Amino acid sequence: MKVSESIKVSDKMTRDLVTVDPMATARDAASKMRSENVGTVLVVDRGMLKGLVTDRQIAMKVVAEGENPAALNVGEFMTKNPLTSSPDMGICEAARMMGEHGYNRMPVVEGNKLVGIISVEDIAEHAKGCNLCTEGVLKAVSKAER
Repeated sequence: MKVSESIKVSDKMTRDLVTVDPMATARDAASKMRSENVGTVLVVDRGMLKGLVTDRQIAMKVVAEGENPAALNVGEFMTKNPLTSSPDMGICEAARMMGEHGYNRMPVVEGNKLVGIISVEDIAEHAKGCNLCTEGVLKAVSKAER
């Protein structure tokens, strides 16, 4: 087994999560993104992941569509049931999945509990020495919605 194959998502994921309730407004989510300096918030109800919202979704699905950010709940436009990883998944497999789907971030779930989030940035340092991860990261970046 190669060293890179033994690195798990749990070794690189972010555990300090930024979350909102499904009834939070787009404005609430945007304010939280600004205060926490993140581009994604996880939508959680009673500890269970329901979806995620990105800054791009707020710009494109709320602001550009003329919706009122203070009146539209994130549950109405979030990505529902997002692709997830387990903490035990190999980092290269996570990079491959993210690249295949064009995602820059992927929530990490253990059982039914949200435990982290893994991003292209989290994988990037490791990817320098791992061709499989580099390929996944580059695919994710090239496929990501602009």
